[in-house]
Amino acid sequence: MAERYKIYDKLGSGGVGAVFRAYDNELKRWVAIKRLMSANDATGDQNLATELRREADALASLRNPNIVTIFDVASDAEGLFMVMELLEGEDLADVVGRGPLHYDDFKELASQSLEGLLAAHQRHILHRDIKPENIKVERLPGGRMQSKIIDFGLARAGMRARKQTEDQEGTVMGSIFYMAPEQLTRAPVDVRTDLYSLGCVFYEALSGRKAFDGETLNEVIDKHINHDIIPLNLVAPHVPPWLGAWVLRLMALNPEDRPTGAQQAIEEFRAWEKMSAAPPMMPWMPPGYGQQPGSYTQSLYPGSATTSTIPIQPGYYQQPAEAYAQPVLEVIPDAEPIIEMAAQTTPMARTSPPASRTTASRRTGSVTKTPSVRLHSSASVHEEEKKGPNVKLIAAIGVAAVLLLAGVWFLFSGKNDPESGGAASSGLLGSSGPAEVTYQLPQDRLFPPADTDICLHLVAGVGGTGKDGRLATPDSDVLEWHDISPLANDNLMRAYNKSSSHAPKRTFWPTPKDGIIGAKPNRTVLDFRPREGRPIAMSLSDAASEKEKFPFGSPAPRGMPGMTLGVVFQADGTRLPMRLLTLTGDGGAAVILKLDKTKKLVAEFRSGGSTVSITSRDVDCTLPCTAILTWSSDGIAELRARDAPGKLYRATAKIKAPTAPLSKLQFGKVVGSKQDNAPTYEQFSGFLAEAIMYSSLIKVDQVQLLETKTLRDYYIQGPPTKPSSTKK
Repeated sequence: MAERYKIYDKLGSGGVGAVFRAYDNELKRWVAIKRLMSANDATGDQNLATELRREADALASLRNPNIVTIFDVASDAEGLFMVMELLEGEDLADVVGRGPLHYDDFKELASQSLEGLLAAHQRHILHRDIKPENIKVERLPGGRMQSKIIDFGLARAGMRARKQTEDQEGTVMGSIFYMAPEQLTRAPVDVRTDLYSLGCVFYEALSGRKAFDGETLNEVIDKHINHDIIPLNLVAPHVPPWLGAWVLRLMALNPEDRPTGAQQAIEEFRAWEKMSAAPPMMPWMPPGYGQQPGSYTQSLYPGSATTSTIPIQPGYYQQPAEAYAQPVLEVIPDAEPIIEMAAQTTPMARTSPPASRTTASRRTGSVTKTPSVRLHSSASVHEEEKKGPNVKLIAAIGVAAVLLLAGVWFLFSGKNDPESGGAASSGLLGSSGPAEVTYQLPQDRLFPPADTDICLHLVAGVGGTGKDGRLATPDSDVLEWHDISPLANDNLMRAYNKSSSHAPKRTFWPTPKDGIIGAKPNRTVLDFRPREGRPIAMSLSDAASEKEKFPFGSPAPRGMPGMTLGVVFQADGTRLPMRLLTLTGDGGAAVILKLDKTKKLVAEFRSGGSTVSITSRDVDCTLPCTAILTWSSDGIAELRARDAPGKLYRATAKIKAPTAPLSKLQFGKVVGSKQDNAPTYEQFSGFLAEAIMYSSLIKVDQVQLLETKTLRDYYIQGPPTKPSSTKK
């Protein structure tokens, strides 16, 4: 191995072995290497070594875009190992931690996960440990979400039916919140077992809560075995009845009531998606499934009721009513299920995300990782029924024994606080201590492209705190504005002199009287209009320890070196001209965005004693606007601006790139010895909704996605138009 692969660091470990990040010297690429078995273990148990090699070869034969790719299976002096692709992105658990998925993303998740399982099942391989932590997701440049199933450590190739995976001590392995009843009772498992676990994942992805949860392991086990579940339409009213029924079918208590395989589940999803009403009661549905909690006013998903009390959330998939067919329940004919052979392996170590993503998970309130659980049992459920003892009691005793021996505590995620933009708290079961408040992007937002290079992300409705440190409410002062980016470590903007006199207020963006062009209703902004003659200004408090992560810092970003900075704002037309923002660095370079007397935007780029300016045409900055500034490492600076009516301006200029990180950001300006004597032309007066900065130059299609889908479509309503003028 040492001749071809250079090992860098350990990403994780499991019962079979450990996973390492390595570099392939021949193919010049980063890979993940999983050590399956040491040479000593292989010598001591040749049968196990043979089975592991056969399973590894079977996994390596899988070629599917929704399954982690195995590049090679080989042996060296230390034993057997597998070489796998090193995945980017984050766990589905982290994504769901920011809030339930909207329909577009859920549909991608459902179809891709089932496609991946179908490919594995066709080769007679079960996963048997499906959970959010074992599904990696990544946002593609075009905005589409891609998912891949990882960690086939509990998988087993073969056609002979056996009981659930056991190790040498006869313990059942898996993740308790997602384990099928047949796994808990040691009954035979097959492809429908994976469907049950995937259904539990889908339930959580749609609702933000676990399907089977409890304060103790015994309670969770009881809920699985008794099928004690709250219907999706009760915990997540935005989910239409057909979708809730489809998920419940995957999670049916009896395997016979589930789809016979992933193919049937896919076809049923496509058929049921055309329904406009709830399907009739089926055996797998819990009592009271059709009961709806109150009235509705908004359709968010295909087939959902036309009335809902929850707020409109842009970005959800919608279809016109005429697109729906008559409510006919279509069940795909049964097919022979593939039965699987049991194994004696432990879960494969999960490939960990990069350090930056680990930071993001900590700071954005991600779902708590669920450790695998071992449930002791001495016989199958059929044997136990003959002997008489209650199956649930045996399972519970086994769990208690494991807890006493291992001292395992399980983490449960906290509830989202809508006022904090999804601030979450979590703690150990049975422990006490203050909950950590974190900040995250609201669940109704499309997450920005190339998110791993975001070094500063400020959203008016998220992370604003007042004098007492509490979250800012409408019409309250915002003294601190917390960053929610995945790269930096909670950088925050502070009001000038930490004074309420210079702090913006949190408010709702005023909407136009005609309701056609302007800000969308109920959009939160920070009000920077001066009060009592005092200017409002905020600056980045202290990015010294994080400045190298900002544009033109020393660590190379994942994308192209450079800078991308986007803002959503509206200027007060009675106070022009003004300065909106200033971004500087230690090397004297600067980016300044101004607004002149004629309502145009002026972007100044300064570096090496030189200055270039780009002035927009036609774009009216006194209307809601988006502006995106980019600066490449080869010295190409660009201004891209669009106003509410849809007028677009784009122009570039040539200037030497900065030689030091641009890490000092300020909105507005306060100068001089007194707090209120800043020249009018240096003050910013207006509304600021969002600012997002990348430590890289993102691609053109990503810029377009950022400008339209991520920023403009969320805040601004107005007819999109073709560029009115473009200057090269």
